[in-house]
Amino acid sequence: MQISVKIPVQPEAVAMARDTVSRVVADRRADPRRVEDLRLLTSEVVTNALRHSGMRPGGALTVAVDIERDRVRIGVTDDGPGFDPDALPAPSPGDVGGWGLLLVEQLADSWGVIRDGSTFVWFELKL
Repeated sequence: MQISVKIPVQPEAVAMARDTVSRVVADRRADPRRVEDLRLLTSEVVTNALRHSGMRPGGALTVAVDIERDRVRIGVTDDGPGFDPDALPAPSPGDVGGWGLLLVEQLADSWGVIRDGSTFVWFELKL
């Protein structure tokens, strides 16, 4: 099953994306911890897009959910200039921010960034 939703660039965007993911996986008999990982990683990727994409209010992100029998793939697309994940500095223990992609790297089974005029950040989790 695949769904894709446009989410306006606004303060509620993170909650809207999390709720979308929750609704899509609600009928699966997934481990509740994996569902919480999905929600957390979705929050992190959407927050990064909102903070770093350069998009203005009135714009929209696209959140795509592709769910198969034993895995979920979440993708977030924005129209920002993109970034090189290998060039990002590692956060220091006292830092408040900068942990999002480290969480994605640690919790996701796979993830990546595709830049081709827009930025598409995706991750997969096995259910």
